Amino acid sequence: MKKKVLSALAVLSLATSIGFASPLNDFSQGKVALDVAARPSADIDVSSTDLDSTIDGKNSYDFGLTVGLGNNFAFQYRNFNPKSKDYSDGFETYNGQLKTQEFNVLYQIDKNYTVFAGVNQVKSKYNLGEVGRVTGDTNNNWQVGLTGQAPLGDKFTGYATVAAGKDNNAWKLGLSYAIDKSLDFDLFYARNKYDNVKLTKEAPYSADYTVKGFGYGLTYKF
Repeated sequence: MKKKVLSALAVLSLATSIGFASPLNDFSQGKVALDVAARPSADIDVSSTDLDSTIDGKNSYDFGLTVGLGNNFAFQYRNFNPKSKDYSDGFETYNGQLKTQEFNVLYQIDKNYTVFAGVNQVKSKYNLGEVGRVTGDTNNNWQVGLTGQAPLGDKFTGYATVAAGKDNNAWKLGLSYAIDKSLDFDLFYARNKYDNVKLTKEAPYSADYTVKGFGYGLTYKF
């Protein structure tokens, strides 16, 4: 029973994407970018003591806010809560959700490069059939990274982000299209790896997760 529950917990934990959509390129005080992105069902590779598997996630939404502070600095908040599709071990059906928040400080080196540092909070929640609901402990992981961007014509901008930190690393490639001066459409591919994600508060069980797939969204800048 213990092994079955641990395997179900591992399968149900999801990871999140690094907090960048189409980059805000003006960090003047009071400048704001609001973005929402959807990631269709992505491949989720799970590795733990009892399990190595790939499962599907449900469509999930990523909300973010970046605020210019002036002197080339900006602050960013992001919230992403991916959900799993139902998983069955042949006896019971399970599902789960990951609750994440990001808090990043950004510094714009020049018009093409931005560095950042921050904290990514990760907490897991599960519905385990007869076992009931289980909430994992919160992981607080630091991260540092770099975003580069370059214009690709009048309306297109290509960008890439790489990040690494305590028990996490990620990379992302994206292309944004300027619908008008304040609204961008964003298409991207991202891969994120999170290690030692805690599965329960009561016991030190954990698993490693890799999420990869395409996403799309809108960025409103004002």
